[in-house]
Amino acid sequence: MSLTLYSVLRFYTAEIACGLQFLHRHNIVHRDIKPANIMLDGNGHIRLIDLGIARDGVTSTSKIRGKAGTPGYKAPEVLLRQEFNTAVDWWSLGIVVSRMAIGFSPFYHGGNITTDKPKLPSWLDADLKDLLLNLLEINPEKRLDVNSNIRDHPFFNDICWEDLETRRAQPPFIPFKAILENEDLPWPENQTLHPEDEFNYMSPSWTR
Repeated sequence: MSLTLYSVLRFYTAEIACGLQFLHRHNIVHRDIKPANIMLDGNGHIRLIDLGIARDGVTSTSKIRGKAGTPGYKAPEVLLRQEFNTAVDWWSLGIVVSRMAIGFSPFYHGGNITTDKPKLPSWLDADLKDLLLNLLEINPEKRLDVNSNIRDHPFFNDICWEDLETRRAQPPFIPFKAILENEDLPWPENQTLHPEDEFNYMSPSWTR
C-alpha cells in the first residue's frame, strides 16, 4: 500500500473515530458500524448513518445485552451473548479498517472471532497493524479507546484532531462534485433530501 493510500485510510479512520467518540460521550452505542453505515457528505467528510438500532444510556458501568449488529462486524461479547458497552463499536471499526487496508476481514479465512487473534499480512504498516490488533482485542476492557485514547496511537501522529473536529482538515477528495453542481438534475422539491443539506440527524434526546 502506498503512502498516499495510507494517508487516505488514516484520514477516514480518524474521522470515524471522532464520530464514535462523540456518540460515546453522550452514552450512545451505535451497534452497527460497517461500510454501509459510513458515508461521505457533499464536502467529503465522514458521516455515520443508520442509528436505528443505536442505544443510549450505555456507559462502562451500565451495560446492555442483545444480538444487534451485522454478521462479520459483531464483537466477541455480542456473539457470546454477554453484556456489552460502547467497546463493541471499536471492534467493528477494527473490522472496517481491516477491510479498507487489506480488502477483507482478518477472520475471513475461517478464524474464530471469539477465541482467535486476527490474522494480518506481514506487509502491513507496523503502526496500522498495531492499531488493528488493539481494536480487535478480544477482551473489551483492554480494547483501544476503552483503556486508552485512540487519538494517542502512533498511527495518527500526523493528524491534527482540532482541525478534524472543526472540519478545517482537507478531505482526500470531494465525492460526486460534478453531480452536485449539476443544477439540471431533478432534485426533490423537499430540499432536505438534497445530499448536501440536512445530511445528518440527531435525536433531540441525545443533546441532553
